[in-house]
Amino acid sequence: MNFKKGDKVKFLNEDDHGTVTRVTGDGMVYVLNSDDFEVPVLARELILDPDAMPAQKNPTKPAPEPQPEPHAEGSRRIVLHNSTPKKPKKDTVELLAAFVPADGKPVDKCDLEFYLVNDSEYNMCYNYLRPIVGRPGYLSAMGVLEPDTKEYIETFRRSDIGEVGGVKLQLLTYREGDTTPRKPLEAEVKMHAPKFYQESYYKDNDFFDGKAYIVNVFENKEMDEALRSLKDGKVQHKDADDKQLKSQKPQRLPEKVVVDLHLTEIIDDEAGMSPKDMLDYQMKVFREKLDECIADAHVKKVVFIHGKGNGSLKLELRKCLDRNYKRCQYQDASFEEYGGGATLVYVK
Repeated sequence: MNFKKGDKVKFLNEDDHGTVTRVTGDGMVYVLNSDDFEVPVLARELILDPDAMPAQKNPTKPAPEPQPEPHAEGSRRIVLHNSTPKKPKKDTVELLAAFVPADGKPVDKCDLEFYLVNDSEYNMCYNYLRPIVGRPGYLSAMGVLEPDTKEYIETFRRSDIGEVGGVKLQLLTYREGDTTPRKPLEAEVKMHAPKFYQESYYKDNDFFDGKAYIVNVFENKEMDEALRSLKDGKVQHKDADDKQLKSQKPQRLPEKVVVDLHLTEIIDDEAGMSPKDMLDYQMKVFREKLDECIADAHVKKVVFIHGKGNGSLKLELRKCLDRNYKRCQYQDASFEEYGGGATLVYVK
């Protein structure tokens, strides 16, 4: 359904209503809701408010033919490989999340188009969820990704990336002619703002004409090895992994080391941790990494990514530097690279 500025609408997934303030080219409709907040909503999640529609002057006039709902600027599903037959793949689910710079602008100044890429032989019924910036709740989109296709989902505004934090995906997968039951899959794609400001994360790839930041939603290598071990009746123990790591020669650190202190990067599960526990753990990692870099004669400087948030980690980090590392000078790290959420420490 096409909306225009001034339309009175209702939300399908919420008991709320509002007035359309603007409609963007990426299929998003911005609505001033009953709480006087302007919120972005997918067009498919809105209907015209029947209570606000004027009575028809000519009731015998035939209703206009229904228009197909736009899926973010219409269908942008693109077949990747179907023109050339390919060898059967392993029994894996290959789902990629791709962030593509919009309008050809530099990565530190542009909005980002978000795609899902199905690089497998499975059909994927997906449910996409992301937080609504500035208020509780989620926006969602549903669809089916056919094998070897990519599909445009939405465009993230540069100013919203740090606030979104991440998106969630729920999947049901199936393959033509395969009657083996498969469990539903869930995954989360983290969106740490500093990464999206760094050009080094954007690579040439097989799916887009230009560079893109691509995340493998499922770590298939580890999953495949675990499944293969179970089928063979072999389970590789953690001790074997530790011995293999110890046998490898230590690599020399670079002159500039980057340490991401976001909890999702330094701990597997933060469930049950209080805010104080989280901060204490982040500071523990900070001290360990800083001591390691100070001890390495090759390292000259370290960037600690702490994010913006409420500023508590940044404040505690700098208090620790002033108190315990007086020989180390520090300053704000490059805004273009880290978006104002990092501290640069000179250790030599």
